[in-house]
Amino acid sequence: MAKLSITELDFESIKGQLKAYMKGQTKFKDYDFEGSNMSVLLDVLSYNTFQNNFYTNMAINEMFIDSALLRNSLISHAKELNYLPRSKRSARAIVKVKVTDNTLTGQTITIPQYAEFAAAYQGEQYTFVTNKAHVLRKVAPNTYESGNITIYEGTMLTSFEREGFFVDDDGILRVILTNENADTDSIEAFVDAEATEDRNVFVRKDTIFGVGPTDKVFYVEPYFDGRYTVYFGKNIFGLQPTEIEDVRVKYRITSGAEANGINKFNIALSSTGKTVVTTIARAVGGADEESIESIRFNAPKALQIQERAVTASDYENLLKQKFPEILSVSAYGGDELEPPQFGKVAISVYLGQETEILSASLAATYIDYLREKSPLAVEPIFRESEFLYANIEVDAYYSSVESTKSPGQIESIIRDEIQYYSNTYLDDFNKTLRVSNIASAIDKKDVAILSNSVCAFPYIPYSPATNVKLNPTFKFGAKLAKPYPFRNANGFSEYKPAIKTGKFTSNAQEIFLQDDGLGNIMSVTSNAANPQIVKPRVGTVDYETGTVSLTDFITDEYDGSEIKIIARTAVDDIKSPLGRIFYIRDTDVTVNMIEIK
Repeated sequence: MAKLSITELDFESIKGQLKAYMKGQTKFKDYDFEGSNMSVLLDVLSYNTFQNNFYTNMAINEMFIDSALLRNSLISHAKELNYLPRSKRSARAIVKVKVTDNTLTGQTITIPQYAEFAAAYQGEQYTFVTNKAHVLRKVAPNTYESGNITIYEGTMLTSFEREGFFVDDDGILRVILTNENADTDSIEAFVDAEATEDRNVFVRKDTIFGVGPTDKVFYVEPYFDGRYTVYFGKNIFGLQPTEIEDVRVKYRITSGAEANGINKFNIALSSTGKTVVTTIARAVGGADEESIESIRFNAPKALQIQERAVTASDYENLLKQKFPEILSVSAYGGDELEPPQFGKVAISVYLGQETEILSASLAATYIDYLREKSPLAVEPIFRESEFLYANIEVDAYYSSVESTKSPGQIESIIRDEIQYYSNTYLDDFNKTLRVSNIASAIDKKDVAILSNSVCAFPYIPYSPATNVKLNPTFKFGAKLAKPYPFRNANGFSEYKPAIKTGKFTSNAQEIFLQDDGLGNIMSVTSNAANPQIVKPRVGTVDYETGTVSLTDFITDEYDGSEIKIIARTAVDDIKSPLGRIFYIRDTDVTVNMIEIK
């Protein structure tokens, strides 16, 4: 007698195993299993087994955060790890308001809390609101001006109905936010307050640390289907409202990432005068709800850091989770700064190529958030994002017989491939340019490219103030290719320095800087036919660490927006120094097309 063994998961294989079992039974020895009646029965049994297999497989998958596919399952696992998945986030902008009105006589004008600013962007209308009242002060007759005002995209929603309230089995009062587009950062809770009053305020807490049974606090956690709940501490970790007390919740409904980039706003503060809104910082920070893969990645890390910033990676993870506009973060000890700043942690954030400079207001927002997470004796400071670029020179050997493309078209293909490599594998902190990978990718792009040679020289852009003596230091963080000691008798034509700068004017003379092979930086006239040393020592270079220090550097002017400090490293692969974003600009790429006949 055959033994029934169902080991397959797909329908046809299950049916085949059932058929083999039936054929092994003496009662069905000569039975036609392809007949319609028996075939229908086998189909039913196979479908039932297949459905059970599928259901069991899916149920087991949903039990683990690594394999769960349903958002509600992932959110449930995230709650066990004390992780709050990010809701939609309002874009925020900074503006100043000026009112001119000859009918006003007071010394101030007040913009109330939740005042609405209108904005139009890409054919859509948006509303921005203030989160607190702001005062415009009289600065001249009939003229009133504000300081910086932060406004947030969205409209305020007030819940004062009992439909969203319930008491769970543990006796904890909860409020379900009915709108899926809520920004949880904007939630405010008021207990036993009238609809027109904002009294008896409860403050949001993210942890139970330091919270007593009478503290007026509330907590937020994810619910199902993209919604969130507000709950209270059950008189253990916070005061618990009673069932007869009315709980009112305010929060902002937002469009998320759609509002990023808005830079024109309007508000009507005077019916007889003129109101001008000046944008200080365009709208940034808007984000859609956290994706499934992001929750899967971040939830275990949130358990590791426990909402505390101790190590450098803690600072990086906390900032990236909280502020979705941050593409990348680099945090490191203040002892690695020049000069060292002990007791501080230095942080650089990258907001993308379009926003290279971190505004003071954003930096203040980030610092306020980190101060509650970092140790008392450690002060977070933000440094402007710095960049490392590279001059890329490609010798491309091609055959016109192998392709109908022109040399110009092949060069364009090579440039596109280099830019793709930069966008994909660089454009971030702590990245390494692998020259061999670029060369290999270029060879594969077109049959006309027979071979190629790639040389890369990293450089740090320097934009000094003119006519000011400075003592800058540049750290490449890599061993340099130390040349032989420079001798005037041998000249400059064959000399390959480890450090060389772009041209600039100093004391009415056009010069450049380069090392002499002995650890000194010297200034040289830029006369191509007959360069001469102006000063034999204007700084130093450490060939082992790639650190360049200039003394009493001064320039009258220079072309463009920067002076290039170019290095020649000891190895082909180039790693970005601490706190610098590595990127390749197309203007720094030179492609030499060499035809092989």
